[in-house]
Amino acid sequence: MSEQTTVDHKASVEALEKQLAATSRASRPHEHAVLAYRLGLAYAESPGNPAETLRKALAFYDVAAAIFDPRFEPVHHARVLNAAGAAHRSLGDRRKAAELFEKAVALFAEGANDNERAAAYNNLGLCRTEMGEPEAGVEAFDAAIPLFDAYSDEGKRGIISTLHNRGQAHTAIGTEEGLEAALADFEEARGMIDPDANPLHHGMVEHSVGVTCSALARRSPDGKSAFLQEAIRAFNNSLQVFTRTAFPYYYALVKHNLGLAYESQAGPANLRRALACFEDALAVLDTRLHADAWKQAYASLERVEKALALIAPGMSRIDHFAALLAVANLEERTVLVRERMFRLLAQPAPTNTSGVAELVRAVGLLGFDDARKVDEALMKLVIELPQDQQSLALRAIIAGNAAIEDEDVRLDADRAIDQAIGDALGGPQRVAVRDFMTGEGWERP
Repeated sequence: MSEQTTVDHKASVEALEKQLAATSRASRPHEHAVLAYRLGLAYAESPGNPAETLRKALAFYDVAAAIFDPRFEPVHHARVLNAAGAAHRSLGDRRKAAELFEKAVALFAEGANDNERAAAYNNLGLCRTEMGEPEAGVEAFDAAIPLFDAYSDEGKRGIISTLHNRGQAHTAIGTEEGLEAALADFEEARGMIDPDANPLHHGMVEHSVGVTCSALARRSPDGKSAFLQEAIRAFNNSLQVFTRTAFPYYYALVKHNLGLAYESQAGPANLRRALACFEDALAVLDTRLHADAWKQAYASLERVEKALALIAPGMSRIDHFAALLAVANLEERTVLVRERMFRLLAQPAPTNTSGVAELVRAVGLLGFDDARKVDEALMKLVIELPQDQQSLALRAIIAGNAAIEDEDVRLDADRAIDQAIGDALGGPQRVAVRDFMTGEGWERP
């Protein structure tokens, strides 16, 4: 949250507190209750210690709820209960939250718009599912979905969110039938989403499709391959939203699950894809903040490394990545090169240079034909980089090939780079890159 946003929240809270203090509860009870409710919402959304701000919010909700008589102002009272339920849920008291949501649902039936009642049902379903009662959660979500206005943007978002939540409740039931029902929910939500208008919904639903298909693959030997292919497609769709820089934790989560899907497929190429995914996940997980997730990802990486050691003894992680680049098709190779290079270049000096050089050396060891293919994808990326990163990458390329000990292999690696420059770049770009590299001591083969 930005400093400006923090300042804005603080100013809003202070303004509401002044208004509340200036509004007599005795002579203007309704206005006093409205302000207390709004102040509660402001505190609930404030930055800082969540437990502290939510407890302050609950104190103001109590004031509002005591004034809004449920017999005469049921909708206002229900709104306060719904907000208080959300605060209790965030504080971990799901039983209290569910009790409040149940009361809100009943009161909303006395005059609220259907979207409000649907939202309360959705909250109730989330609580019940989190309390280990997924069947009861499904019942609440079933009640919510038809209440949303499917013709309004707000209602459509509500349906998508509730379908996703119902899918997760179906998954939590733990049966094959539950998984199949979950997949149907996710597919229905998927069909309603405009990825450009609702990118976060798109990313979450695609991830859930992937998780569900992966689970179904484990239960359905006959359909294993098809389910895993769909899981991989869905996880990759999710990664279009949950990028390394914008959503690092979710990126790592999706990458780990994608790696597990690849691991479940046969063959060294899929094991290498899995290894690359686990490396990507570990690169962004913070051992202090995400200790459990880091341990899971590291255990997965070690497991796949051991499996690859039986297939190709003596190869390092970067050797396996280079071998994967050699067998990937053009589209996959391009994505893999870009993602790995951006991650390496984002590291502090001199780790960024040494990381790129290590990759280039591993590629050079592939031999001319395979190295040329990979180098072409590499050069297409390098020429798009800002000038400072482009210079860094080209110096690292020179250093990577220079680190190859066998003279004949090193010469083939330089030939592959030179051929890639000619194949990947236009005339002026070829001249500029070769001139720069020559100026840095590279001898064109």
